[in-house]
Amino acid sequence: MSREQAAGKLPEGFRKLAPGQRKSAWETLFLLDDDERAAAAAGPGAFELADLMVEAAVGVLPLPLGIASGFMIDGERVDIPMAVEEPSVVAATGYAAHIIAKGGGFFTEADEPVMESYVYLEGVDDEGLGRLRASVGAVQAALSSVQSSLERRGGGFRSMRVERLPETGLVSVELSIDVRDAMGANILNTAAETAKPILEAAGRGTALMCILSNASPARRARARFSLPLEVLAPYARGYTCAGAARRMTLSWALADEDPRRAVTHNKGIMNGVAALVQATMNDTRAVEAAAHAWAARTGRVRPLSRFSVSDRALEGSIDLPLALGTVGGSVDLHPASRAALRLLGNPDSRRLARIAAALGLAQNFSAVLALVCGGIQHGHMRLHAARLAYRAGARGAATREAAELMARGGIYTMDAARRAIGQLAMVRQGMITQATADQAAADQDGGPK
Repeated sequence: MSREQAAGKLPEGFRKLAPGQRKSAWETLFLLDDDERAAAAAGPGAFELADLMVEAAVGVLPLPLGIASGFMIDGERVDIPMAVEEPSVVAATGYAAHIIAKGGGFFTEADEPVMESYVYLEGVDDEGLGRLRASVGAVQAALSSVQSSLERRGGGFRSMRVERLPETGLVSVELSIDVRDAMGANILNTAAETAKPILEAAGRGTALMCILSNASPARRARARFSLPLEVLAPYARGYTCAGAARRMTLSWALADEDPRRAVTHNKGIMNGVAALVQATMNDTRAVEAAAHAWAARTGRVRPLSRFSVSDRALEGSIDLPLALGTVGGSVDLHPASRAALRLLGNPDSRRLARIAAALGLAQNFSAVLALVCGGIQHGHMRLHAARLAYRAGARGAATREAAELMARGGIYTMDAARRAIGQLAMVRQGMITQATADQAAADQDGGPK
């Protein structure tokens, strides 16, 4: 069966099949060769876990897990697990960590893990607003009955705020809760639903919905570094250290002025943050949504990080919401996320957020430095070459060897990959020397670079 013929041919009633039948149908119909089956078929343990984590599970989609080594964060060496499909992300963060460690590393802080949940009420008059505000004691008592274990760990209810929204006329009741080491979604939604009948009675209104907010403006993390300009000098790629620093600060000013650049500037930050969030099985979508909302809090998208020069040093900083958990949900269910947290020293939620902030700033530093001092595409394409070689049929050590041949010629196409694989085969058979293959690659011209 061809790939085209296989597309869209799930059996009738697929959703109602037993888990093993769904898995068998998926693998039989859509994993069409040995490479696909080796990379994408789920073993019994992985599939059992997948079936617990999502509905209608058929297998797993393995995401590469790498480690960015050599971070110095608050005086402690940290190696950071990153789950990401883009080839340059781990390399870029490790490169930044190496440079910034020479200036003392990153210094971080994080807010208490306080998040907000909301009950939205309709049909509440002005007198009802007063009664709602007076109901805070009853709400706190009700929440204490369902959050006793959270309170024993120092968390629980912190405050309640009532306001009428000007456009819809709905009344918003905000519950602020310290969720400790959890991401907090279940805690927050349970709190809102527990408070709902009390608030409906007090306001004599009807609840429209009870739901957490992922905005998390009170649960932010910050990181900063100060890099003496002379430390930056070896990495300035033809610029003076002062010139490179000036270009980096101008790049930040550009992102602050032009939202089109700010979007991509912040996406680069989230390349790093999201990879750690994914490696620890936290909620990547929630973290991304909160970060981008925070970047647009003034009504225009602005950069999450900042670069400046002070006293012959490049100063970098970042401030963003990071609602991360180290317990609950998928975090302590999945074996890979448990291992990732062990690598990080089993941090609490605030420490994990601080590490994520440093990682995002490192990713941003590396990207901006490359952009303003030579460009990023050359490095990207060298890493892309190995993927091309794999798709062209190379396996094992030959994949990297073919990629190196392609990089010498600077041509990154499927034809170039096939030529490189053929030249390597001729070297192994003694038909040509390695030097001849290298020269043939270097002599290539034309095609996209």
